[in-house]
Amino acid sequence: MTPRRRNVRWAPSAWGMAITLLYGTLMYGTLMYGAHPLAAQNRADENGVRLSSVARTAIDLYNAAPTTRANGAWDLARGTSTTGDVAVLNGPVTIAGTVRGSVVAINADVRLAPGATIAQQLIVIGGTITGQDSATIGGEIRVQAELLRYHLEGGTLVAESDVAHDDSWWSRRSIRHEFRRGEAYTDFFYVASRAYNRVEGWSFVAGPRFRRITDWGKINVEAFGVMRTADPVRWDNSTLGHDARVEAQFGKPWSVVLGAHAFDVVQPTESWQLSDGEVGLSSVLLHRDYRDYYVRHGGEGFIRLQGTDEADLTVAFSAEQWGNVAARNPWSLLRGSEPWRDNPLEAVGAIHLLSVRTRIDTREKQRSAWSGWYATVDWENGIGTLTSPQSACPVQTLALCTGGLTKPVNYTRGMVDLRRYNRISPHTFLNLRLVGGGWISGDALPLQKRMALGGPGTLPGFGFRETSLAPDVLNCSTGNTLFGTPGFCDRMALAQVELRSRLFSGIFRDDAGDEWWRPGLNREAQWVLFADAGRGWNVGTGNGGILVDKANLPALNSFKRDIGIGLDFGGLGFYWAKAVSDAAEPARFFMRLERRF
Repeated sequence: MTPRRRNVRWAPSAWGMAITLLYGTLMYGTLMYGAHPLAAQNRADENGVRLSSVARTAIDLYNAAPTTRANGAWDLARGTSTTGDVAVLNGPVTIAGTVRGSVVAINADVRLAPGATIAQQLIVIGGTITGQDSATIGGEIRVQAELLRYHLEGGTLVAESDVAHDDSWWSRRSIRHEFRRGEAYTDFFYVASRAYNRVEGWSFVAGPRFRRITDWGKINVEAFGVMRTADPVRWDNSTLGHDARVEAQFGKPWSVVLGAHAFDVVQPTESWQLSDGEVGLSSVLLHRDYRDYYVRHGGEGFIRLQGTDEADLTVAFSAEQWGNVAARNPWSLLRGSEPWRDNPLEAVGAIHLLSVRTRIDTREKQRSAWSGWYATVDWENGIGTLTSPQSACPVQTLALCTGGLTKPVNYTRGMVDLRRYNRISPHTFLNLRLVGGGWISGDALPLQKRMALGGPGTLPGFGFRETSLAPDVLNCSTGNTLFGTPGFCDRMALAQVELRSRLFSGIFRDDAGDEWWRPGLNREAQWVLFADAGRGWNVGTGNGGILVDKANLPALNSFKRDIGIGLDFGGLGFYWAKAVSDAAEPARFFMRLERRF
């Protein structure tokens, strides 16, 4: 549902009052909760650890008094039975007899012999299930791919959080741990790098952080400095920045979070298309950066309503200054002698943003696939005074590109990302995705808020920032080459579908042998068939090309379409895509470090 656009322009003083009110509420809530602490909740995440519903259920069953517990290998022979629930740590678990209750396997694989019976649920965390087709399971089968981090306090299993801020192979590393007990800590840490790119090179983030758990919730404080390594390195704001945050969470697992954020960072545009890791790896290896960037400097106050790990709603107010940043000359392994693509000039100036973001995630992972819904909705209203870059508009649109003119703006923008993951057989999945967004009302979108399609993250059968199409419904540039080839679409829509299944089931591993739990390629590898359709457009009165009336959608036959095939090895995928709406487009090969969506 799209919120109504407000017609009242906010003055800076009103923003100051809003931020003051937010901080006042934070302090009042802290005092009130301190005076009247909430009763501790008897849940697996009582220390603030965010757990999936599968993990919470598994921990509750393990800690239940009647449950039979074991640590290590656990076997139930044919012809024997056990009464009540069974919970096993580390495993493996082999069942040939009858369990008259539920079975919980934590960080363990489960093998079910023909004729095995489980009267109620089978829950597996961080392991696999074999033989389920020849066994009888009276309840639901629930599986979580990720291992559970835990420790035992007496006979009680207590969950621990995963390592925070993990960005794969450039992960954050703690330098010094002064205090750590459960989920409370104080330390000094760094990350190198959050994403390698052509304007920052490697960016290092370092600084103190701490977390404290209270009987009413949790407090998080982070104060990081940012250093960018791309040449030239100077002692100024082109090399240095900051990123600091404070949050207070009231309640758990359902909670209200109040916080503030101060930042001086390089912000990517259209970060929804590819992950930070994929953009960084492409830049450092292939000399190819799939994003554009601008500078954000300012502060933000926010309130977040959080429903465990399955849903949240965030409302944020920010006052910030936007600036341009140029492509520099960071190192890359291949094509190092070639110049980087210019970073486009964006709109600059002071802006106040009101944003509403919500997320719903009902997926439950089984290895590297999902089943359920995932949806995000973002709505943003921006009010301020911006100066457009010195470039001409490619077409007569709402575009804010009037040759360097400074003028007030008031725009509203939104975006929806809706995904459905369907398990149609034990090892086959049909996944669907619809993404749409762009201008809703008001003035023209600033260039950093505009959109484009094409490339491995959206329509891989077409080139990234390809402007040769006529009409150019992917970048909305009408074939004109603008500085840095920015995305220029007011709106866009994208549909993606994929069918994936296990690759060569059983050929790399013999599950019938004694060493049935040993690792095998078939545990992760999948083949993938996919198809995509999408386009962008500008708001205006046209003849069916780039311009589309604001109340209408483009004709379906104008959408660009591609098909493809791939092999996904659970963290590394190899894909081939071919455009079918434009036969002259060459076939394209690409790699992904994550699922396509």
